[in-house]
Amino acid sequence: MNPSHFHACVPMPFCRLLRWSMVALALLGIGTTAEAAQTTATAHLPDLSAYNCSDVSEANTTATRHIGQVIKGTYNEWQEYYVGTGDQQRLACIGLMRPATRQLNVDEAKTFLTNSFAIGAPAASAAESLQRAPAESTPEPANVQPEPIKRVRKPTASSGNAPSTSERPATSDLPPVPDTKTFDAPDTAPRATERSSGLLLTPEAAPAAAYESPQTVGVEDREQIIPTQTFPWNTVAYLSVTYPTGASFRCSAVVVSAYVVLTAGHCIHSNSRGGYISTARVYPGQTQSSPSDGTPIRPYGVKNDVQYLQTTAQWVKISGEDSYLVTDYRHDIAAIEFKTPFTYTSTFMPVMYGSTGSPVTDAGYPAEIGTNTVYGQYADLGNETADSLNELRPYHVREFLIDASGGDSGGPFFYLDPGTNQRYVVGLLSYGEDLDDAAGGPWYDSWNQSLVSGWVSWKPGAASTGSVAGLRVASVFGTQQPNVLSFLRFYNTGTSSGTVDVTLADGTTGSVLATWTSPSLPGRSSRQFAMVDIENNASATFTKPINYSVSVRASFNGTFQNVLFRKTDGTLTNLSTCDSPANSQNTLMNVHSSLLQSNYPSAVVIYNTSTTAVQLSLGIYSAQTGLRRGTYLTSSIPANGQLVLAVSSLESGAGISPSGDYHYNIRSDTSFTGYMQHLVSNQAAGVTVDMTTACTLSAQ
Repeated sequence: MNPSHFHACVPMPFCRLLRWSMVALALLGIGTTAEAAQTTATAHLPDLSAYNCSDVSEANTTATRHIGQVIKGTYNEWQEYYVGTGDQQRLACIGLMRPATRQLNVDEAKTFLTNSFAIGAPAASAAESLQRAPAESTPEPANVQPEPIKRVRKPTASSGNAPSTSERPATSDLPPVPDTKTFDAPDTAPRATERSSGLLLTPEAAPAAAYESPQTVGVEDREQIIPTQTFPWNTVAYLSVTYPTGASFRCSAVVVSAYVVLTAGHCIHSNSRGGYISTARVYPGQTQSSPSDGTPIRPYGVKNDVQYLQTTAQWVKISGEDSYLVTDYRHDIAAIEFKTPFTYTSTFMPVMYGSTGSPVTDAGYPAEIGTNTVYGQYADLGNETADSLNELRPYHVREFLIDASGGDSGGPFFYLDPGTNQRYVVGLLSYGEDLDDAAGGPWYDSWNQSLVSGWVSWKPGAASTGSVAGLRVASVFGTQQPNVLSFLRFYNTGTSSGTVDVTLADGTTGSVLATWTSPSLPGRSSRQFAMVDIENNASATFTKPINYSVSVRASFNGTFQNVLFRKTDGTLTNLSTCDSPANSQNTLMNVHSSLLQSNYPSAVVIYNTSTTAVQLSLGIYSAQTGLRRGTYLTSSIPANGQLVLAVSSLESGAGISPSGDYHYNIRSDTSFTGYMQHLVSNQAAGVTVDMTTACTLSAQ
């Protein structure tokens, strides 16, 4: 088994014609009868014969999966590391990142995966599956129109869907910035308070020609799911929304936690319809007895007590059009968060970030199949298109040979691992093309992982901008200080990957402004982030203060530094004063490699305060990857004496070259009485700065 399925099939015409006869039942388990739907294979554990976390290294890891999932009511996030190639590829280690950071031994991995795969809902009998839900106290509006599938605005300088040079994202393309609509406490008509983000623009005029949603051409491959009370179909939801203009539309969505559904941004925000929707009604597992029966069956009732609507600021800026450049669809992601839970299961389908697997399944609620107006759930299976394989992947969009029409917007793309029969949410459907029978949309990957995982893990009671728990740090400067800029450094001293949440508060008033979540930091690695990037990628837009006070909450044990850079003379200052100073005597973070020695050379000073001489073994680790680069054996350090080592000497003695590493983390393998110091010389200013001081991060 190749767990990430790197070798996706190139779509051929015969793949389209034969796919249902050969793979539909095996991969989808669907059909037109309850018996066919019940044949869906049960997920089973992967081969753990190669499981040994101590054997995992950068050199022998052939694939890594990043996954987030609500398991028994708790959000978990982890990485799976695989070794071997082809059919010999085996799961070698699970590194848990949330709710705690640690590596799992093989027995813990078995238990964890067993719980992860135990997704579902109470089975319904045939009679129960055809029962209509009780009448709603506030029924769905009568005239709900299908949300049209968006089209691709064809590039101006290239053929097909391939973006032209002018339409490609810039190399500095930032991760999606969240934008939120908050609902007040329930009353006769929930009101919304929208943040003033300064990003709302008047939409462009509608095209002169009447816009029509793409319609299926050629062979109609979608098949109805009956019943829908079995996994994964019970996670797919019919979504009915109403805008401030009074117009109502229907989309599709997927339930990913007891409180959260994921859908498309264009299903909850449209500048041409007044902005954010004013109401949302979610019906998980909606079905109908047959396409000719126009009455929907809603086995789990309705969920409409919305707390937050979440999409991206980039989508809020451009929403309301009928077509977009294909690269714009990376921003078309959204979440709806509810005040009370879905109760039919406590373990939900996982989200896998950066999957390259193909084919995928799309499931949703098209408004029409053939000549019938339908309200049941339909699914289609398709391979990735050549355009997607060759052009779209770098832009966080993927496209498949899948039928789509109005109402399908926001429906999930599922990937089924053929080795375990486990399903993963990997993206969503945004647009369709009726000329080539293809549909695509944004992909969940490392670019938007921080935002999406924040949505999936949300629960009522969690402040939308985070809390002020964690390590407390003052004197942090952002972009409102023209001559200085702070850099925040995080060092993961453990062996498993993890992330950091930073809550930003106004340093003068103490008011909480927003939160920011770091990318994943591998064990033994450290990263530094400029405050300008943290401001731009925080969970909310806000008026930037002169200085910040921040709280830092990590999912790993480690250390933290606040480093100030003065632009006028290039000097560095260590401002790592906090309420939890580090007391480690044998670890240094972000020591400059020889690549920086022309302007900012580092030196390591070792003080031996004992009464006897010592000789130390120093482990030198890549700050970027956390992997050990080499070992340096010091000379004998006399009692009450010190040893000063230039980094170039450390590299030479350890037999390593920087090879792209600008920073090292240095740890003493030998326990000793004394401490280590990190000094940086600013060659231009002629000053030396002590960069040793750090603060303690404890896993939370």
